[in-house]
Amino acid sequence: MDSNRSHPKLLDWIERGLLLVAILALGSYAYAFFDTRLHEYRQNQRLEAALNAQTAPAPATPPLPARETDDLETFQEPEPEKEPEPPRDEGELIGRIEIPRIGVSAMVLEGVGKKTLRRGAGHIPGTPLPWGAGNVGLAAHRDSFFRGLKDIRKNDTITLKTLEGTFEYRVDWTEVVRPEDTHVLDDTGDPTLTLVTCYPFYYVGSAPKRFIVRAERIGEEGTAAEPIATGRGGERKVIP
Repeated sequence: MDSNRSHPKLLDWIERGLLLVAILALGSYAYAFFDTRLHEYRQNQRLEAALNAQTAPAPATPPLPARETDDLETFQEPEPEKEPEPPRDEGELIGRIEIPRIGVSAMVLEGVGKKTLRRGAGHIPGTPLPWGAGNVGLAAHRDSFFRGLKDIRKNDTITLKTLEGTFEYRVDWTEVVRPEDTHVLDDTGDPTLTLVTCYPFYYVGSAPKRFIVRAERIGEEGTAAEPIATGRGGERKVIP
């Protein structure tokens, strides 16, 4: 009799334990979801406010006094020395990335920490910032901000809007590499952009490879999107 009575109690405790686990999991997911959305909203507001402030008319500059010499070609103001880019804190706002055709839009933050990548795309430390020269590296999760990269095409336009200006890029190629193949972040000598996410996109668990998108900076005019083939095992395929 005693053993029969103990079974319902044990089942009750198991049910309560599973219910508690489910509540904690749901709460954790809800916190991450709302934290990401709230942070994205606030950073968007900050970026737009700063950009609007930059477009306000500047006060008129008084004219330079007349010089007694006619040798105006020799009159030049000294150029200010360029200071090195100061290191940025993890999670600091860089700007916003947009790929309109595939619906990608995310805030770009400094670093690739766990919390940073939960809130947006991360600027890979050691690569230049968008307004600098070289190969800019950005990373984001395949199941959130960079999910749309599975549908990326050659000649898609990527826009990076920052406080230092808006920069546009055109997709050139994609490549699937191993995690240790960091050569894709090497400086190419040209202003380029490299996007990194895990691959395969629908892999269950920790994905074994990385999906790379390489784009070149362009002017105001772009070209229509074309299909782009993805190589496997590090093999790159570009559609002419």
